[in-house]
Amino acid sequence: GVDGLLVVGPRNRHLGYPSSSAQHLLDEIFRIREATKELSPRSVWKIPNEHGPLEISDGIICFVSSGRGGGQLKTCHFHEMLAPADQNYNLFQPYPTEKRYVNTMRDIDAGVTDIVFSTGSDLVVLLERTTAPNTDRVDHRLHFRAISTGRPHPEATLPHIEYIYPLSPAFSSGTWLLQLYGDMVALLLVQNGGGVTVWNWKSGEVIVPCQSAVASIFLSQNQLLLIANTKGDPLSSNDQEKMNIVVYSISERCITHRIRLPVSTLRHPFLFTYPRQTLTQISPAQIAGAFAPDPSLDIFALQFWPAVADAVHPCVVVFSTQGLLEACEAALVDREQYPVDVDWNTWGPKGSRWFPPNCLHAPSERGIHGARMVTTTRSDAFDVFDWIDDWRPNRDEIFNYPVVLDFNPRPILRGATDCDFPLCRNTVVRDMWSWSIPEDEKTVSIESGLPFRAFVSKAECFHHSGAHLHSTAVVFSKDTSDDIYSFLQHPNLW
Repeated sequence: GVDGLLVVGPRNRHLGYPSSSAQHLLDEIFRIREATKELSPRSVWKIPNEHGPLEISDGIICFVSSGRGGGQLKTCHFHEMLAPADQNYNLFQPYPTEKRYVNTMRDIDAGVTDIVFSTGSDLVVLLERTTAPNTDRVDHRLHFRAISTGRPHPEATLPHIEYIYPLSPAFSSGTWLLQLYGDMVALLLVQNGGGVTVWNWKSGEVIVPCQSAVASIFLSQNQLLLIANTKGDPLSSNDQEKMNIVVYSISERCITHRIRLPVSTLRHPFLFTYPRQTLTQISPAQIAGAFAPDPSLDIFALQFWPAVADAVHPCVVVFSTQGLLEACEAALVDREQYPVDVDWNTWGPKGSRWFPPNCLHAPSERGIHGARMVTTTRSDAFDVFDWIDDWRPNRDEIFNYPVVLDFNPRPILRGATDCDFPLCRNTVVRDMWSWSIPEDEKTVSIESGLPFRAFVSKAECFHHSGAHLHSTAVVFSKDTSDDIYSFLQHPNLW
């Protein structure tokens, strides 16, 4: 592995790539390093913004469109995140004979509201919203399809699962999101009164019955991180903005840890990570899918609004996943019963980085990949750090400058000094910093020191609704297109 990327190729030699593809892929990592360091894409291509849900995984971007006939979203397009040899290629037309992975599922017999997929398992999970007769309640159906055929997946015991939200039907019309990790698929309702349920998609078995949660992510193959309102918890206030952050163990079938943060008032919290697959699930994307993040360096992020009336941008907190897992393991040493408390001071200041509200724009759901995160910021965010002491946002500030934050120790060590390139500035931050946030009519001082390297673009990105990240590309969703800025070179040019 190099720069936090593991080379999981070569494969699919029959597609006609160079026979020495292992060396080519290793060379490509170093070229990716240089292109990322300068935020200088080696190719740019666009997807017309005529689609609904979008997902990125395995080096492949998948989007759902209404196809030629318009109406419901019933066509799934899968494209390797590698620029077409023909830059004028129309993604909605039959695909030319070219050496990159592509697939299209047409005429799906369900209106799709969300998707997750694993090309290594030939699986796409489609979420369909259904309405029960004579009721306002909104129900859902999860379809398990083979990408290669569009038919029910042969390894799935059930072709689909009917789901009725059990906690509060009054809330069932909120935002629903799918999450996938190996053989597990989760369905999350994102709002107060929300919850998450997890199934094994192969057996159809419920492995995590619906847990109250407004946000959730997979920490590992055995652990879910949940943010839940404290209402009903006898140890906590019933304040609607007071939140518990807990770890649910799939093997123990219960909450095993309670994570203590410096603050508990979290308005509109959300958790961010990326779709993680096991290394045995090999992507068919020969080039873009050949690079997998090193899981020991993974990060996840928490976004929330502070308890102040003039907050325009949220707080963003980045955590080391491994740091939290190790803290959870250490907390079990003297366990008498579940859940155990994980003391913030034992791991948090060194295992996290708290960005005040006037530093970063809210990241998108797919703004994290491995140890990196992409979002937008102000032009001088990491030139001076006076905003740490006085972080209250100025409503006139513009957060249009793309930034990639890299928490991988290797590029941090290489970037011992700040660098200025034609297209971006590099800044390394190792110091602990401290800033204060209101909490329960008092002020709480928060220290954090997880090192990172910031790559801040000098060019503004206007009219975007989200930035998405992969090991080899950054995707900006704009008004008329999704623009893919790739750090890969098409193999025809090798």
